[in-house]
Amino acid sequence: MPTYVMLGRLTALAKGNMTEARKRRDKLWDDFRKLGLKISSYMTMGQYDVVTIIDAPTEQLAMRFLIAAGATGNIDSTTLRAFTDQEVEKLSGG
Repeated sequence: MPTYVMLGRLTALAKGNMTEARKRRDKLWDDFRKLGLKISSYMTMGQYDVVTIIDAPTEQLAMRFLIAAGATGNIDSTTLRAFTDQEVEKLSGG
């Protein structure tokens, strides 16, 4: 299952009312977990406020999640596709 790392910065909307931001996030996560996403998240200190790890059964579902996450107004993000050592080995012919 492809893995994605989403690096996020909280928006002013999220910072202004963290309780409501968490409710929007939880609703989004519940909806997408039902579709097969595995999601874990960490609050961080530094350049990014949040690091979210997403395992998605398809690239299309991952993209749907990222669009929906942005639409909540909670987060501005950058997303990276992550590859395991085994995936890299297969790609490199090893």
